[in-house]
Amino acid sequence: MAFEPHPWFIGLEGVEHSAEVARTLAWAATSGASGIIKPNDLRVRATPVPGGTVRIMPGGFVVESTYAGASQQSYIERVPTTTEVAVPATGSSGGATRYVVAAILDPDYPGGGNAPEVPNDGVYAAPRVTSTLNLSYPHVPLARIKQPANTATITDSMITDLREVAVPRRKEYAFGRPRVASDGSAGTTLSGTVGNGGEYFPGGNGSPNQFQVDVPSWATRVMIDADWMAVRYAAGENSWGQYWIEWGDEYRDRTWPGNQQWERATQKFQFDSPGSSNNTMRANWRLMDGLLVPSHLRGKTCTFAFKAGRADSAPSRAVSMDQLSGLGMKLTFVEVALDDDLM
Repeated sequence: MAFEPHPWFIGLEGVEHSAEVARTLAWAATSGASGIIKPNDLRVRATPVPGGTVRIMPGGFVVESTYAGASQQSYIERVPTTTEVAVPATGSSGGATRYVVAAILDPDYPGGGNAPEVPNDGVYAAPRVTSTLNLSYPHVPLARIKQPANTATITDSMITDLREVAVPRRKEYAFGRPRVASDGSAGTTLSGTVGNGGEYFPGGNGSPNQFQVDVPSWATRVMIDADWMAVRYAAGENSWGQYWIEWGDEYRDRTWPGNQQWERATQKFQFDSPGSSNNTMRANWRLMDGLLVPSHLRGKTCTFAFKAGRADSAPSRAVSMDQLSGLGMKLTFVEVALDDDLM
């Protein structure tokens, strides 16, 4: 038969729908992806008093079928409570690498185990501790455990997170703002120092140098890609310093750690003007950084500010931005698996 006779969903009373069609719906809804549902699902941790078991936190997962003859089908499972699973001890002959997986065991297929006498009494999803990821049943890797020899106690330092979000969300914001003559020239030169927390750069006369965005409530990391374009170096002046992006939802007048004006910041990047040239020169400053989005900033409206500062011993007013300069920023918020401790 070329077609399944009962597609999802026929509402006539008495029409039965196959498990295969239902699993095809799950496969299509998740684009055939496998992984956890939300970033903090199914985190594997040592027990509060380390011992011979590990804990799997609650959550959910989806996994594409790897059974022969079951293509374009996925299983979805819910794990409502914390689960503990035993990890075999190692002996004196050496250490071991083990994997904690969330497994689907479907007796309809070879490798899925034996069917129980009472089908409703069967357990068809379970955690497994294995020595390989080359398994005969569909599974989602959760963690790798590296045990030394003669070890029966599992600690967090032995556990490496392997989880991936099955269908991660992603949202991008892009900003581009050339400076224009109407911005004026006052305050466009860089005078603040790195040690004093730097300054908005370019500044002056209401020139836009910050942007506000609504951080998605599901975002766990953000990639910041920013540019200061056509920064002007004065002739014969050697100046050096750093530039960065600060961001957050609460402005403080240089009272955040490091004299910051916003709570979070990218890495600081170095600039250094040539100094030996008798001619005015221009350069582009480029910045890229990937950062955690802490839980208290998810779902908030946050400001992203262009900051820079010269070194304390560098000359003032040797670096500037004018009506031929500009700013650009691209923000990419993503949803990735997250450690409990970073929520």
